[in-house]
Amino acid sequence: MKQVALFLCLTGIIPALADGQDRDQRIADLERKLTEAKNSIAALQKTIESLSTEVQALRQPDSRSAVVAATPTPAAVPPVPAPSKEAGGTETDAHDFVARIIGPEIGSDERDNVLEAKPEIFIQTRYSVAPFDGSGTAFQPNIRLSRIETRWAGKINERIGAGIEVQFQESVEGSPEKLVNDAFLEYYLTDHATVRAGQFIKPFGFGVQQSSWIRESPERAIFSGYFFPGERDRGIMLSGDLGFLSPAAFKHLQYFVGAFNGNRFFNDSNRQVNYMARIRKIFDKERLALGASVQLGKQLLPSGVSGTDNERLFGLDVQFTTGRFGLRGEAMAGNRPSTLAAIEPEFFPAFRPGAHSSAGELLVSYRVAGDHNVYARYNQFNGDPVTGLNVRAFNFGYFLPIGQRSRLSFDYQFKNHPSFEDDAVNGRFQITWGILLK
Repeated sequence: MKQVALFLCLTGIIPALADGQDRDQRIADLERKLTEAKNSIAALQKTIESLSTEVQALRQPDSRSAVVAATPTPAAVPPVPAPSKEAGGTETDAHDFVARIIGPEIGSDERDNVLEAKPEIFIQTRYSVAPFDGSGTAFQPNIRLSRIETRWAGKINERIGAGIEVQFQESVEGSPEKLVNDAFLEYYLTDHATVRAGQFIKPFGFGVQQSSWIRESPERAIFSGYFFPGERDRGIMLSGDLGFLSPAAFKHLQYFVGAFNGNRFFNDSNRQVNYMARIRKIFDKERLALGASVQLGKQLLPSGVSGTDNERLFGLDVQFTTGRFGLRGEAMAGNRPSTLAAIEPEFFPAFRPGAHSSAGELLVSYRVAGDHNVYARYNQFNGDPVTGLNVRAFNFGYFLPIGQRSRLSFDYQFKNHPSFEDDAVNGRFQITWGILLK
């Protein structure tokens, strides 16, 4: 009887123990799942916070990249800060204005632009009237095609880039040797350094490098066409920025160092090269840029003429914007140029060994409304190598971007003497219309 009672007792306890073990196991499982759920919620919360922070950052005006009109901005070029709506018009209009005045693309390489078979075509037509007395054949009246250019440029692979530009107006006007504007190769040493070799724009100052597509006035300053006809030369250049260095002073600090033939588009006319260096600092918050340039070399002297053959040029430039106003200034001085752009040496009439020339330009632009702009520019060249005179010019006008691919300007000019530099403007009134096709 005792055995029966013990058996019944055990049969009652064992299921209870089993139930207890199952309950403990279920509790452990539920606690594990609860912990996993809490971890998932925490991870999800972190993801939400991260996405919210990124969205807020993207909504800030400073996060937008600069608008570059002519050429792509390389890693070495800092973005231009986007103005607020208070500057007048839309934020895009104000940002385009700042980018055009500051010129963040000046001196850029092609690393951010993929080379494609489809070219970039630039067409510019101009109407000119009312020539200045004494300008003669240097004045080109009525309607003409001032520029017809086709360009291919971009990165071929991660290390190599190239560019070529052909200008058809030179062939039409009887100067086929100047048909090729650009023909260069690039090697990207690092994200902050590029080597370029071939024929390309010289890295001197602002106006020499500014694209005809972006410029407000019909042509560059007088000194550009005398000292740098065609703006190009053949040589090799190292360029980049020092943003990878830790001190804040090196942020957005660009450099350019090169050696050039010194004979513009053509093969070297002597056995010496010209050395050129430029440094430029862009200050984002102040919307300010400062640059300094130097060229050291030798130039040809006329047969039978003795004296110094130095070709030393020094220049300073500044660009600044505030609200609706934009300002660009540039000054340079150095040895008077001896020859103009030609295959065989052609000497300027007023050249004398040891003579010097100096020049300056000051442009003020005001954004009236939207993308409508008015501007005024004072431009002076002391020691004209053709006449030996000091040439002063003042022009003012209206500049209107028409969409993203077209520019129209009306310009009136006062000038005390005609000038005879490359791309000279010796008319009182000009209407210029350009379009960029991609």
